[in-house]
Amino acid sequence: MKKITILITAAMFTLATSAFAGGMVGVKYGTGDLDGSSKAYTAGGTTYAAQSGSKSNEFGAIFAEVNVKESPLSLGLEYVPFDADISLNGSTSGASANVSDYTTVYALAMADLANASLYVKAGYSMADIGTVKPNDGQTTINSNSGDLDGFMYGVGIQTTAENGIVARAEYTYTEFDDISVTTTSNGSASVKKTASGELSTLTVSLAKSF
Repeated sequence: MKKITILITAAMFTLATSAFAGGMVGVKYGTGDLDGSSKAYTAGGTTYAAQSGSKSNEFGAIFAEVNVKESPLSLGLEYVPFDADISLNGSTSGASANVSDYTTVYALAMADLANASLYVKAGYSMADIGTVKPNDGQTTINSNSGDLDGFMYGVGIQTTAENGIVARAEYTYTEFDDISVTTTSNGSASVKKTASGELSTLTVSLAKSF
């Protein structure tokens, strides 16, 4: 993940003197609401119903964008420089996982209004999933998905001061692909369990244009 992020960033700013004209770097802060849902599965002749849970937390991120010449388009890269142990409230699965290197590559289109600008954005989010940890002392994790991926969509409003400081308020929604974990419990045969997730964020950000 880190190698891919570095390569994308280098490519974007290498092209900044040709196909691109200016851009910005900034920081953002806000809250994220993660909703997770597991699918029903059968183990030892017993069928277990689907479960769902949610988790809300504050977070911060850094981002950089470059503007495509003579167009309202920009290309951007956002990175959350923190990791988190996630377990979903309302779920009885009794397990948690560490998520790190959360990175989003996106395109943004801007439309000017009277005193501000409105924009929409779309991209692809990626993160690394560490080993899932059971909390009940009876379950063994044999394997689990190592990547969290999904498409991101967002909308926001932007204002720019004369000194080049940019302020934004933004909402995004990300729908993640299914992830899975294979477990054994109390000597039973291994069982594959699958779940999906959705992330909604509300953020404010400050950036400096260049």
